[in-house]
Amino acid sequence: REYIKMLSRLLAVLAVVGSSAALVRPVHSRRHICRTAMASFAVPVLSPAAAWAASSNAKEIALVRDTVTKLKDCVANKDAFVKAQISADGSGPQMPPAIPFTVFQKLEATSDPDFMEAAIDYAEANRNAKDLLKLLKLTKQKVLVSTKEPGKPRVTQEVEYGSAPGAGLSTAEEYANRAMQELLGASLALEAAANAMK
Repeated sequence: REYIKMLSRLLAVLAVVGSSAALVRPVHSRRHICRTAMASFAVPVLSPAAAWAASSNAKEIALVRDTVTKLKDCVANKDAFVKAQISADGSGPQMPPAIPFTVFQKLEATSDPDFMEAAIDYAEANRNAKDLLKLLKLTKQKVLVSTKEPGKPRVTQEVEYGSAPGAGLSTAEEYANRAMQELLGASLALEAAANAMK
């Protein structure tokens, strides 16, 4: 009888231990399954947001890349660009319109951290180039210059403003070359910004 009692107690203990282990294992398994599910679920949650941001910025991204191409064309055809600006005949590569800063502000949220710094560098260089081309056009404007020498009648002639006495302007060629240097800087900066886009 004593043996039977001990055997019964042993079986009871084993049953308790077995049931406890059975209870612990499912908890651990459920926790593991939940973590795995959450980890795998995190990918599709972020991906649609990133995809939506990229698709909503498609127009702005295309504008930046198209402008990069046009700036590179100007730089690659430097002589033709300078000549076209001096002659003002519309031939040769032309400086593309400046990208509005609101475009960069919209793209900043989905771009690398150095995106905005490159965009600012582009904006400054592009503005400098634009100002230099305005000065170039100013030198080409026609003005009337009147001179009077003692004992001679007054003479009035039409000349380009850049060559007028006291105009204080550089030559059109110098402004064109300086504008090209600024365009080179704008091209490099905008390309860096484009590479930082996502």
